[in-house]
Amino acid sequence: MTPLTPSVGTAFLPPLDRQVLELIAVGHSNAEVAVRLGLGTAPRVRYRLDLIARHFGLEAVVRAQLVHHGYACGAVPPPPLLHPLLLDADACDLVRALAAGQALAAYARRRGLTVSQAAYLRRKVFARLGATTRPSLIRYAWQRQVLGPRPFAADLAALHAQRPRPRPAETGRWLIVPLLSGYRLAAPATRRSPTRHLDIADREEALVAARFLAHRKGYAPLWVARPSQVGLPYRVSWGRRTAAAQPRHGFAAEPARGPGRLRSA
Repeated sequence: MTPLTPSVGTAFLPPLDRQVLELIAVGHSNAEVAVRLGLGTAPRVRYRLDLIARHFGLEAVVRAQLVHHGYACGAVPPPPLLHPLLLDADACDLVRALAAGQALAAYARRRGLTVSQAAYLRRKVFARLGATTRPSLIRYAWQRQVLGPRPFAADLAALHAQRPRPRPAETGRWLIVPLLSGYRLAAPATRRSPTRHLDIADREEALVAARFLAHRKGYAPLWVARPSQVGLPYRVSWGRRTAAAQPRHGFAAEPARGPGRLRSA
């Protein structure tokens, strides 16, 4: 599968190519793009897409992959962000596969599914994100922070990587943490993962996250550790206090009884 990161460092596309990719991303067909941009016929749009694929260093013209690469390398302005969406592991894996340019049949073989099973999953994911085409699915996934450079997308991918098929009861207790710098995703401590944490660069935001998680089932005890050296993030941790989890530098803090209060350890 083609990796999700772009293969080129440039972020420039000619204005016409950028417009073509933007219209593809919102769900327009090649014929509709041709009419809107005065290109005449759909083959001329396919030619522009072939030029874009070459510019990105891609071997084939896969429209969903082109949209993802356009956003990822800055060649196309990413869509405005919406509240993040928590997808299950199967849906998240399919979105990432489509963003990487993988065909549905190849995805089904990799997952040990029939093509009809993969198609059913695709329909569910399309309905969940409100998409009508594969390129528009990628656009909505960027908007809902399933894909892209936002911290929520990284947290979602990391949690699914730790346990590719988490139980519904576990994902139902995952919490979307609102911060000024962007949303984060926190999972409760479990027997399988007795200690969890979020790394947050800003001290005040780390304390905000701690207050948000305090007193919730699966998120206690909770403490905040100062970084051991300049440039490292603060760590908000919860669950079992093992020797490895104990902060050896700075301070630790636990939510005190009563909302919104923290006490230093």
